[in-house]
Amino acid sequence: GYLFCDKTMLQRYGFETLEDSFELSNPITEELDTLRTTLLINLLLAAKRNALYSIRRIPLFEIGTVVDAKRNEKERIAFVLSGAGEPESVANCGKAQDAEFETFVRLLGSVVGSFTLHPLSEKPELLHPYRCAELHIGNKCCGIIGQLHPEVQEDFGLRRTFVAELDMDALLPSARCAQAISNFQGVYKDLSVVIDETIGYDKVREAIASIPSPILKRFYPIDLYRDESLGAQKSLTLRFFVQSDEGTLSDEAIEALMEEILGTLNRTFGAKLR
Repeated sequence: GYLFCDKTMLQRYGFETLEDSFELSNPITEELDTLRTTLLINLLLAAKRNALYSIRRIPLFEIGTVVDAKRNEKERIAFVLSGAGEPESVANCGKAQDAEFETFVRLLGSVVGSFTLHPLSEKPELLHPYRCAELHIGNKCCGIIGQLHPEVQEDFGLRRTFVAELDMDALLPSARCAQAISNFQGVYKDLSVVIDETIGYDKVREAIASIPSPILKRFYPIDLYRDESLGAQKSLTLRFFVQSDEGTLSDEAIEALMEEILGTLNRTFGAKLR
């Protein structure tokens, strides 16, 4: 069956609510007077109850049904990490620091697998305006991830808190596709470029991913450097894994690919080799 939620809280934090014609005729209680359109409100209330018991690290998740404004159902999974980023231990002298966004992203990746983050077109009132994103698996948007807005954290009596809510249908693949493993050794190559400060990594990733190279297996950022000497630019270092399925790669083939990548970034963004 459905789980219920407080309509005033859904409205306060900018979530969708049921159309009047689909509302409950006889709510269970005054506080649970509508059907939930998100898992996050009830999950944050659970985190709040834990915080009242002085629990310093609160990792929670829930899988369940939500509805849209017309009561159409969908399955979602939601995560909350509030407070310390790791358990208290000898290693941190019993004083674990509050979680960082990177910590939450890494923990989420260990559950749902590889994903990419993209800018949000509309930022929910629940989330910090500069620490939130859409979560994509492949070319499919699965949900949102971010830090709670400081005022929302205060409303719930929580320390630094991160949340994510994902559609289960988008998360689960319809089929598992296997790929052959190359018998030939791969090579890692680093490339550092100076690029305009306003250009996000998502744009850089799209530009490189458009290069039709069978030997470019994967790439990821490893360093971001800003300095007054760079002015309105930043230095971005990327690491590439290059491997052939047909034979051992020559130095010429590897260098040709790196030149193509640099050329693409130069033509698209005006990036230059650092």
